[in-house]
Order: sequence, then structure tokens, then C-alpha cells
Amino acid sequence: MRLVFTLFLFSLSIQIIAQNENIHTSFSINLEGNQRLTQETEFRFTAIALKSKQVNDFSKIGFIYESDTIYFVNDLHSNEDSEYFYSSLIHFDDPLKSIELFIPENKKDLGVVLINGSGGNANFSQRSNQSIQNNDCELNGVIQQTEWRDGLPEPSYNRSFTTIENMIVHHSAGSNNISDFTQAVRDIYILHTQENGWSDIGYNYLVAPDGVIYAGRDPANGEQDEVMGAHFCGSNSNVMGICLLGNYETVEPTSAMLGSLEEVLSWKAFKDELNVLESDPHPLNPNLGVIAGHRDGCSTLCPGKNVYEKLQDIRLNVNEQVEICNGEESPIIDIEIDSILSQKIYPNPIKSDFTFSLNLTKNRQDDLTYIRIFSLEGKKIKWQNLYFSENKLEVKLPSTLKPGIYFLQTSYKNGEENSQRFLIQ
Repeated sequence: MRLVFTLFLFSLSIQIIAQNENIHTSFSINLEGNQRLTQETEFRFTAIALKSKQVNDFSKIGFIYESDTIYFVNDLHSNEDSEYFYSSLIHFDDPLKSIELFIPENKKDLGVVLINGSGGNANFSQRSNQSIQNNDCELNGVIQQTEWRDGLPEPSYNRSFTTIENMIVHHSAGSNNISDFTQAVRDIYILHTQENGWSDIGYNYLVAPDGVIYAGRDPANGEQDEVMGAHFCGSNSNVMGICLLGNYETVEPTSAMLGSLEEVLSWKAFKDELNVLESDPHPLNPNLGVIAGHRDGCSTLCPGKNVYEKLQDIRLNVNEQVEICNGEESPIIDIEIDSILSQKIYPNPIKSDFTFSLNLTKNRQDDLTYIRIFSLEGKKIKWQNLYFSENKLEVKLPSTLKPGIYFLQTSYKNGEENSQRFLIQ
């Protein structure tokens, strides 16, 4: 492999580490002062990461790409069993042959890791996941390892399997500037296996912003949802890992991604009879939620605040879907208007924004088991979004609802149920 460097007023020492030249290589650099490194290489790469034995914060280091600077994010997945601290990957749709880094501080023995995940011929972004969303009690349409891993080395090891008690939601913390999500999965696989030295990719499932679901760690002849991964703070027994592709500390997850995440969680909870509104003790957290975020186990921002803040909403949606799968869906209601509690919902009536608010303390929010909305005719209405704040629950309804009287039913863990009516005009 031939490397060509352009130097900008600083001394640079570089050490090439021989690796799989087609998909992975790395080298180390020593930089002094405020510096910028421009490097050209014949190694084509679709993702880049940084590593160091001393540096544990890469957030000030930027990759200059098409006149923009993309800053690295610290990654706490990769360093659990490693002597190195790692950044997350920055991905690119098209393979690059040059690097331009801005490094504002002195860095000794900073490692640069290059990944080439290109070569997958299939485009799964066009594959419809309608089969998943129309049958919430089964999990169909998942992209299998043999499909997305085409052309890459296959893992070969003795798998371990575990009974799942907690489902852990992650984000990859990678860049949000790509559209080739299959290539991003391949990048992560190469990082985990070729760089980290793991036997396989760390997660059980990965979900792309377009809603496509990828099978992660290869179970061979075992079950995909029970193969033990490498994703939860070095303590992976009894947990299943689902990774959302992207950085959700900085952007909002798409509705397609959240829908597919809920499909995986609903299917697994139904399959294993997990109560997603409860917690289950784990060595890292005695009150770990059955559905939890990576940050609930160790010090990390994962899965990003814009996902983590939605976990209670996700739990409620998943719980409702599990009830449907168990045949517990509420029948069409037949309630006289006068029998409904006269408690008002503010604003009442609901006008053009189709959003109403309930005063609900944090403890009360945590005790919720379901929220259901019905029309006057008893038809169940699915809300568009739920938003939880410190003492308020906001419910956004579909803007296609016709004017009329609707009913809100809430249920709590202590068995209490409330019914309220509201008017859309």
C-alpha cells in the first residue's frame, strides 16, 4: 500500500500497521500544536475512526469533508475490552482516497483507522418493510448476514447464548451524512472484527433511518435474538442489543426508524413474555428497565438524548402492541357520554394543532400502562406522537381526524383507570 502525505508546518511521525489491505488498515501519528493533516492514500475508505491509549476525548478533532468539518464522537462500545480509547466512525457514501484532519491540541501516538465497507452489491433501502409493519407479532423482512455481509470475511467462533431479560437500545454515534446504510453496517462489522478483534459485530440487530432492519451478530444455528453480543459495558449476559444507525445526540430519529425499533421490541417482548413497563435487575443497574438505553448501564450518552427521551413513549407503544398480540386489545367501547368523567383536557376544545396536554407528574408518567383514544363510534385512534416533560404529557393526534367527540382512556400499574372526553372542532 502506498501512502502520500502533504505536511503543513509540523513534524509528523507515522507507523503503518500491516492489516487486511482491502478492508482495513491503521497508522499512528504524532502531532504538535494547532495542526492540520492532509494525507492521500491508495487505500480507499468508506469510514474513519481514531484511537489512542492516552486520549479519551476525540470530540475536538474534525474531519474536513467537502468544505464541512465533521467532528468525531467518543465511542464507549469499542473500548470495553481494549487497551485503546476509540472514537465512533465517520461514514461516507463514496470511498475516499484522501484524509484531511484538523487537530487543535498536541496528540501523541494518535491512531487513524481506515475502513473499506464498499463492495456490497445489494441495495436494501428499496426493500419494503411493509411485511413487518403489517404483522406486529412476527418479525419478517430482516436483512440477513449473508446478504449484507456479501464479500466480507465470515465470522468463525463458538457462539454463546443467553436468556434475554433486558433489551438495550443503542445508537452507532456515527455521522448522519450518509444514505448507504448497508455500507455503514459493513463498516461497523469491519471495525468490530478487524480492528477491535471481536469475533463478530457487537449488536443483535441494527436499524437504519429508512426503517430497514439488519440481523447483527451471526448466531449460526442458534437464535438471532439470543446470541450473546458485545455492546453493554462489558456485561452482556441476559441482554439483547439493538443499534440505531446514526448520532441521535444531534438529530431526531426518523419515524420509520422508531417504527422498526418498536417492531423488534414488540416481537421479542411477545415471544419471551417480557413486561416492558417493568425493570429487571442487572449487575450494572438493579433497576434496569426491560427496555433500556445504553447509558442506563454505564457512563455514555448512548443512545443519544433524542432517542433516550422517547424511551417511555416507546415502552407504552410496545406494551400496547404486546397486548394486541396476546389478544388483549380492547373491544370497541360502548359508553354513554354521561358516564364519562367530566374531567377536562386542556385545551378543550382541540383546534388546528390537534395536540392536547395532561398534567401528569413524573411518577405518574412512569406508572402509565397504556393510553388509548376512541372515537364516539368506538373506533380506536392511534396517536401520532407522545411527548413527556417533567409534569406534563402532550399527545399529538393525526391531523386527519374529523370534528367530533373523542374519548381518552388511561390505565396505571395500581389498576386505576380513567376516562375523559374531549372535542375536536
